[in-house]
Amino acid sequence: MNVTIATFPAIYLRQVLGALALTPVLFSPSVLALTTIGAGETKNIDSTTAPDTYLVENGGVLNTSGANTHEVFVQSGSTLNVVGGTFTGGSGSSASPGITVTNSQGTITGALISGNFAGMAVNREAGTTTGSTVTVANSSITGGTSGVLVTGASTLQLINTQVTGTGSTSTGINYFGGNVSAVGSTITGGATGITMSPDTQGVGADTNRLVLDSTRVQGLTGAAINVGDGLDANIDILNGSTLIGGNGNILEVQGASTANVNVANSALTGNVDVTGNSTANLSFDGAHMTGDFNVEAGSTGNLALANGSVFTGSLNNVDGVTINSGSNWNMTANNTVGTLAMNNGTVTMGQGSNFYQLNVGTLAGNGTFAMNVDFATNQHDVLNVTGASSGDFKLLVAGSGVDPVSPEALTLVHTASGNANFALAGTGLVDVGTYSYGLGSSSNGSGGTDWFLDPNKKTVSPSTQSVLALFNTAPTVWYGELYSLRTRMGELRFNDGQSGSWARAYGNKYNVSESSGVGYSQNQQGFSLGADAPLPMGDGHWLIGALAGHSNSDLSLKGGTTGNVKSYYVGGYTTWLEPETGYYFDGVVKLNRFENESKVAMSDGTQSKGNYGTTGIGGSAEFGRHIKLDNDFFVEPFGQLSAVTIQGKNYNLDNGLQAEGDQTRSFLGKVGATVGRNLTLDSGTVVQPYLRAAVAHEFAKNNEVKVNNTVFNNDLSGSRSEFGAGVAVKLSKDLQVHADFDYANGKSIEQPFGANVGLRYNW
Repeated sequence: MNVTIATFPAIYLRQVLGALALTPVLFSPSVLALTTIGAGETKNIDSTTAPDTYLVENGGVLNTSGANTHEVFVQSGSTLNVVGGTFTGGSGSSASPGITVTNSQGTITGALISGNFAGMAVNREAGTTTGSTVTVANSSITGGTSGVLVTGASTLQLINTQVTGTGSTSTGINYFGGNVSAVGSTITGGATGITMSPDTQGVGADTNRLVLDSTRVQGLTGAAINVGDGLDANIDILNGSTLIGGNGNILEVQGASTANVNVANSALTGNVDVTGNSTANLSFDGAHMTGDFNVEAGSTGNLALANGSVFTGSLNNVDGVTINSGSNWNMTANNTVGTLAMNNGTVTMGQGSNFYQLNVGTLAGNGTFAMNVDFATNQHDVLNVTGASSGDFKLLVAGSGVDPVSPEALTLVHTASGNANFALAGTGLVDVGTYSYGLGSSSNGSGGTDWFLDPNKKTVSPSTQSVLALFNTAPTVWYGELYSLRTRMGELRFNDGQSGSWARAYGNKYNVSESSGVGYSQNQQGFSLGADAPLPMGDGHWLIGALAGHSNSDLSLKGGTTGNVKSYYVGGYTTWLEPETGYYFDGVVKLNRFENESKVAMSDGTQSKGNYGTTGIGGSAEFGRHIKLDNDFFVEPFGQLSAVTIQGKNYNLDNGLQAEGDQTRSFLGKVGATVGRNLTLDSGTVVQPYLRAAVAHEFAKNNEVKVNNTVFNNDLSGSRSEFGAGVAVKLSKDLQVHADFDYANGKSIEQPFGANVGLRYNW
């Protein structure tokens, strides 16, 4: 049935739908012929149907499939089902949307919808309290003034749909109440992405909601979202949604409006502006925002961060801030907030060359303030609590390897009243070059407390400890490598001066006490290879040999600081045995290359590194006698002198600490005895178990190390007792094996265990 219907009058458009109730049957000078589908009627159209204008009313149903047509008006409880096709609204004075749904429902998939004024309207009849429900999927909607109009009590769901306002002052969605959700969609306006105002008749005021899920909203010259005219809006920004404002604002709240915004699993960039006695409550759940939150005087702003959320920017005149569950506020300027409540949250203040002051009216809870301090200039961040304070808080101060030019007490926190407690994070110290400082406090006379870095509470810093330990380690590395060579004496007595080759694998642990200058533990593993041949000279048996090997030593210091020394060495040795008298001489010369690396666990949780290489050379001479006793027992007293010197070196850690090591020297004397027995088995195998005891004394006392021009002395001097047990086995004429285990303890160093195993093959 063909009838005529008036389209939207011009004054109606200028007032943005007047009372916000789109009524398709209105009178204007321009009329269109249309087809009406009434009560009990269903009409199907497709791509073969000529373009027309349709009015669906009183429960009628219009089904379209690939149709290309003009305006469609759906009202009075009717239904529209669309699959594909185009819907073109009026132009000029006939400015109807491509699709208008009033107190009805529609399902639209894969359509192109456009209008000179609005692309689509989801609408209610004036005077009614129920709106329309429309779902649009995989479609495109464009309009000159707005892409979509939505009124109170209506519901619009967008799925993978693009909505665009094409005019320079347009908005993507013109929202007048209702419930709008967009999933995987894009909403763009020439000025504002989404403009939100209340339904003028107050319909559905308690259900005003906008949900953006994996959706992009952009205002090309204005804000992404504008809330105004006294609207109370609930906005959810979820799952990777983004907001882009051409004027830098992602959200504007104006005209005594309220916006309750929940951001989850999304990252936003831009500012939030609250003006005109309005309120914005921003809640972040596992989300990020970079920008400023600006609240005009007379308006209200609150920020809540939870579950690892991060806000980077300034909070200007924000009333309340809550930072919970691993969330972080990164400050970018001096700020003042009314209340700050924390529960395992962090405020990161200045960084680099920036130093900020945070003024807080009331502080409560527990959390961390990451503060920036330049110890060279004594510039630093300040937390100033002007009202009551309570709770327990940590101060995380970035450490440095540079010594302060003029050490002084730096006040980091001032509280006016209350019982809040502050402590330094981590170890309770701040690394300041050579030393680490503690935190002091004092009453400020106004009922509050000042908390300051106290240069009088200082200990040697982890960086310095790492330097001292590395310079101290080379002698124990060298002796650990050398010690495994002595055990070959039992093997040599089995071979009657034959040529041979041998291999050793060894491991040692050393605990060095604080009395040496720095305390640490050292774990060493390595191997040695060698070969020797007899020399036809003098009495007895002379052997001359060459050796090479590698060891790796891991250092552990308190607080998680570690070091590593990789040692590569070559050397030569000579041994003399006099079988008849039992006298023997053993001499070794060894050249080492040490590759040293330190990894410092600093007080602020960061790591500093440094590395350098040095060369060392040393030798050992041992003289003793093998005395045979009854029943194949023997005793072997011996004396040994060893000396090593390691090249001095200057190097820096990457935190700025400068280290200068003098030559490291060691001169060790040792006397002792070995007791054992040779057991010959029925198979001909000879087993030689033995026990050993000795006293060693380190004579070198002064190995200076300079850290940032402060001189320290590494000192391993003193005596220690050594005990060992082992066995050497002659398996055949040409093959011998051994195992050896050791323990030592003294003034500055303990060796809880040492072990080496090896074999020798004669030819």
